[in-house]
Amino acid sequence: MWRRVLRLFFIALLGAGLPLGFPGELRAERGIRVEVPSVVHVDATAFMLGDIARIYGSDSAREALSPLLLSSEGGFLARESVVRAIEASGLDGVRVEVRMPQRVRVLPAEAGETSSHEAGLSPDENLSSVIKSLAAWDGVVEVAHSGTVPQGRLVSPASLVPGTPAATLRFRDAGGRERSLGVRLTWTQNVLVMARSVPRDRPLAAADLTTRSMRIARPGVYATQASEVVGRSSRKPLQQGTPVLLELLSEPAVAKRGGAVLIVVRQGGLTATAKGVLLDDGAVGAVVRVRRSDNKKVVLRARVLDGDTVEVDVP
Repeated sequence: MWRRVLRLFFIALLGAGLPLGFPGELRAERGIRVEVPSVVHVDATAFMLGDIARIYGSDSAREALSPLLLSSEGGFLARESVVRAIEASGLDGVRVEVRMPQRVRVLPAEAGETSSHEAGLSPDENLSSVIKSLAAWDGVVEVAHSGTVPQGRLVSPASLVPGTPAATLRFRDAGGRERSLGVRLTWTQNVLVMARSVPRDRPLAAADLTTRSMRIARPGVYATQASEVVGRSSRKPLQQGTPVLLELLSEPAVAKRGGAVLIVVRQGGLTATAKGVLLDDGAVGAVVRVRRSDNKKVVLRARVLDGDTVEVDVP
């Protein structure tokens, strides 16, 4: 019965001469991530985003973002300045995630070859800044070591994973001589914790959350920004004072019951569309019920593509 109704629905759509092909928004570009370390070295007070950031995304996105002109004030670059430059870049319909501290220290390019004291920082302060830069870490890292910090430029490792408990750093001085320094690392970050207990499956609000500094052994485990949490619900009860684990959160419902959507059906290389009304809430990828607007007796099960589009899978 189900297959017969679905095939009749598809035939009726094609017979009505409805447009073929996917709506343009279904071909939207994937998200882009921009990472800026806590310390950058540049040749002038004005520089391009591509000079200081790692940009993850399509080639067209990198080409659009890399030339964005930025400038430092008082030896620092504000996160807000980077966000404003990206918003003014003309990249419409693309989600851009910016990972960087609120303020990034900007040093002359030659400072990378000087000693810690010449850069205006104590050896331990400079070492902490360097490690944060290697890890693209916007939290705090405490560095413990025995002996003095070698003079010269850090040559190894090229990067660090936040949460790494120990590492061996290698420095090269102006004469080309290399020395090593073993360090023990403690990583901390402000994470979101529950300001009050909340039952499972209840959407979280900003008032449910507060922040607390925590030691981090692995990045990406706890929520750090309200935008990661608000509107989503937990698959388990959340007790007051506990950190918010990202893996427990369900995806937010983008399709709302009663909302108008476009129903998309594909078969044999052809595509047909019709208007419908949602009967359930659902996140992207969830299967919901949808009723055709022109025939209230026809109720279908469709997969949510976005807040305005669902797709019926033809057997």
